[in-house]
Amino acid sequence: MRKWNKRSAKPVKKRKRNRFTGFFFTLPLLLFVGVFTFFGIFYNVYIGFFEWTGIGSKTFIGLDNYIQLFQDSAFYKALGNTVYFLLLTLPASMAIGLLMAVLLNGVWALDGMFKSIFFLPHVIAVVTIGTTFSGIYEPNFGLLNTLLRAAGLNDWAHSWLSDPATSLSAIAAAYIFANAGFYMLIYYTSMLNMEQEIFEAAKIDGAGVVRQFRHIIFPMLTGTHVTLMILGIIFALKVFDLVWIMTEGGPGDATELLSTFLFRESLLKYHTGYSSAISVILLLIAFGYTVVQLRVYNKIRR
Repeated sequence: MRKWNKRSAKPVKKRKRNRFTGFFFTLPLLLFVGVFTFFGIFYNVYIGFFEWTGIGSKTFIGLDNYIQLFQDSAFYKALGNTVYFLLLTLPASMAIGLLMAVLLNGVWALDGMFKSIFFLPHVIAVVTIGTTFSGIYEPNFGLLNTLLRAAGLNDWAHSWLSDPATSLSAIAAAYIFANAGFYMLIYYTSMLNMEQEIFEAAKIDGAGVVRQFRHIIFPMLTGTHVTLMILGIIFALKVFDLVWIMTEGGPGDATELLSTFLFRESLLKYHTGYSSAISVILLLIAFGYTVVQLRVYNKIRR
């Protein structure tokens, strides 16, 4: 028995050594994430308890920043715009991406070319997307108003980005154009992992394309739906550059999102402590939604 233990001790020591080897390889990444992510989050929470301009000394004020935030009508306006923007962009981006993925799944000739075309807007610089759509929405010579006038719909032509009633929807359309290709790629990749025997059996049973999509494709993509919904929420909460390029949050506060509100308070008004409180609320919203969505998904899987 002693000899057997001595022999078996070597593989155990080797396994332990391999574990530490893997840990040492991941240590630089853990340090990087810890310094630039977790330290930043905790420091941001810490700054939220102070009145500070970002320069000079800080004054501890406790929860006053959060109390002021929940009494600020501008915050509720930005929050409402963000929710409205999310409700416009997330379902539309997912639906268009799923439609493109389903269409590409049945195309074998030139499928690579079509995938590249659909995905191209997602890799184009946001400043290019923003300036291009600003030109399309231009009230006098923009493409959209020109087409409307050519179709005899002169009453529909107006200044899309200067009208509070249409400005946020116009930005949402540009956002959907830029991001639908990303959703398409994720859906298409998930569909490639589906067993083709299921579809062959469905065809034998007389199931058409619509029934296959309803009873096979859509339910099997439940995990992908949940993942994209979580990512879509996070992406929508972080949207800044497109809005700032096209309207800078105007006209008035019609397109002011939480991200632009945070930027304005932090870098334009130098309310660093107040803006830290805003970012903490943003983080809590994203974290809370993710937790709820994952719990719902786990219940569905059971």
